[in-house]
Amino acid sequence: MIAKRFELYVDLAALAPDGTNGGAAPAALELLRRLSEKGISLHLLVKPGAEPAVATLAAQGAAVHLLGTRGEVREPKRALRTHRRVSPPLLQRFLGDPSSLLRRGASALLSPLGSAVFHEPGLPHVATVHDFQELDYPGFFPTGELARRRAFRQDLRRADRVVVSSAFTREMAVTQVRISEARTVVLPPLVPRERAALGEAEVLSRLSRLGLARGGYAVYPANFWPHKNHARLLSALRDSPLSRDPGFVLVLCGALEDGRRALEAEAARLGLGAAVRILGFQSDLDVTALLQGARLLLFPSLYEGFGLPVLEAFRLGTPVACSQIPALEELAGSSAHLFEPSEERSIQTAFEKVWLDEDYRRELAQRGRRRAASFDDAETVARWIELLDKIVPERP
Repeated sequence: MIAKRFELYVDLAALAPDGTNGGAAPAALELLRRLSEKGISLHLLVKPGAEPAVATLAAQGAAVHLLGTRGEVREPKRALRTHRRVSPPLLQRFLGDPSSLLRRGASALLSPLGSAVFHEPGLPHVATVHDFQELDYPGFFPTGELARRRAFRQDLRRADRVVVSSAFTREMAVTQVRISEARTVVLPPLVPRERAALGEAEVLSRLSRLGLARGGYAVYPANFWPHKNHARLLSALRDSPLSRDPGFVLVLCGALEDGRRALEAEAARLGLGAAVRILGFQSDLDVTALLQGARLLLFPSLYEGFGLPVLEAFRLGTPVACSQIPALEELAGSSAHLFEPSEERSIQTAFEKVWLDEDYRRELAQRGRRRAASFDDAETVARWIELLDKIVPERP
């Protein structure tokens, strides 16, 4: 149990029920489930339409507050956020603050989805950062999103603690974003419970509904964002003999319909035919079946702050071939087959090696399970509770 009771308000305004948050949302919801089970009182700030995503937490006793509706919490607008940044606390109390969480009895604020707009002077605040991708790949983002991310980086400097998922991201936070090292904490994301191993019969049933056979495909579960490198992956497959092998299938699944349609057009242009299946967004349990039943996880991302699907595959005993980029090297080490994601030939050589070499796959699966065992979810939850307990002042 926690050392003291407090009311934790959680900014889930960005939570989307259609998977467009990527792995950030399921990891955040898993953390909240664990905190709730440890006795922390949760208040979830969500927009209308996202209630189903937090139904399990509500059933555990979390209070759900809808944003933007009469009688509920109002999301602070830009003018109010500026007022909070520049006005002395006494003036703020005099002028009033209709979006104040302190006035609602909040003991602390947690921002786990890449936004810190509810930051409020006097309210202990922990913000989670998944990556600073925009600093290395600004061309992957529209102007509005770059501006939002820039404002978020500024807000992070005011948070009491900034939680990052890897030492790589922490280095960027300290050296490039100028967040105090003392306020930056590395805590890995929690693997969602929906990613626990399924029974063999359920795996086969779910794969059958998708028209797939166990061990008959490689899988890449990732939203169709530019940094996920799907187009280069397809080009690498086009040049491989496996693209003409009827026993090989590359399965892609993820959210963002525009990206999916563009990728379908690219696969058709390259003449890949039945060698590629683009499934779109899948349910949690179907993704688990896809990971568990795959011959390998292929993960050619250009940029990651952590790489949760790699850890999920390790736990399920699925061999992994992934990009040799800082966060994935930190996560996987020698437990995955690493390749250069900017080079088509390197991608091709990697998936051919892992697909064709059964002994090597068995070795990678064993290494992955050992690596996964070093990520102790119970210890991570305990560290989260210690962090929250430390920043919340004792009540008089």
